[in-house]
Amino acid sequence: MESNTRKYLAEFFGTLLLVAVGTGAVVLVGVQTGPLPVALAFGIALAAGAYAFGPISGGHFNPAVSLGAAINGRISWKDFVGYVIAQLIGGLAGSAIVWAIMKGVGASAAMIKQVGFGQTDYTTPVSFFGATVIELILTFFFVLVILMVTSKKAEGASVAAPMIIGLTLAALITVGISVTGASLNPARSLGPAVFFAMFGSATSLTHVAAYFIGPLVGGALAALVAKYGLGSEE
Repeated sequence: MESNTRKYLAEFFGTLLLVAVGTGAVVLVGVQTGPLPVALAFGIALAAGAYAFGPISGGHFNPAVSLGAAINGRISWKDFVGYVIAQLIGGLAGSAIVWAIMKGVGASAAMIKQVGFGQTDYTTPVSFFGATVIELILTFFFVLVILMVTSKKAEGASVAAPMIIGLTLAALITVGISVTGASLNPARSLGPAVFFAMFGSATSLTHVAAYFIGPLVGGALAALVAKYGLGSEE
């Protein structure tokens, strides 16, 4: 099997794991006891995926991370396109698994519509602009940490990098989950939004733009700061 195909498969399965476990926790556990269980579910799933698939693809599982890597020359732009396609499909597959689990426990269509798929959303007083800015800021710090702990300057942290990155994601989700759902990842938001729209949601796809624009701009800015401000590629 060609190495590029393996990279894309690794990104597919890593994103599937992230979305299935993280949004599965939202659906089956909820945030009634606070954001920590959900935040840790996402963080641990990311760390597990990075340890399992990172040696093959780098363990991005997020178009914003792949954009930062492409801007800084860590992957080619051709691979960037392949990564993003694999990630978006992986996010859809992750939501399909959540749907299958709900069906497996006997949830009706009406119940599934009520519970949802762990989709990210924002409501008044948060506007589209506000949600976009919040997602931008959170993703900026997330991608900046990733680029720095995986840089040549941080060779001593390479073994611990997946856990550091997973804990960073958990911390940032804890900060933003009550405002925007703290996606930081277009693939994480698209899958649940598509499945929720299939069950009749009127806003899941109309609001998803904030979860593409914010993270992608945040990832691009983080790449520039890492490279030109902090010398991550030296």
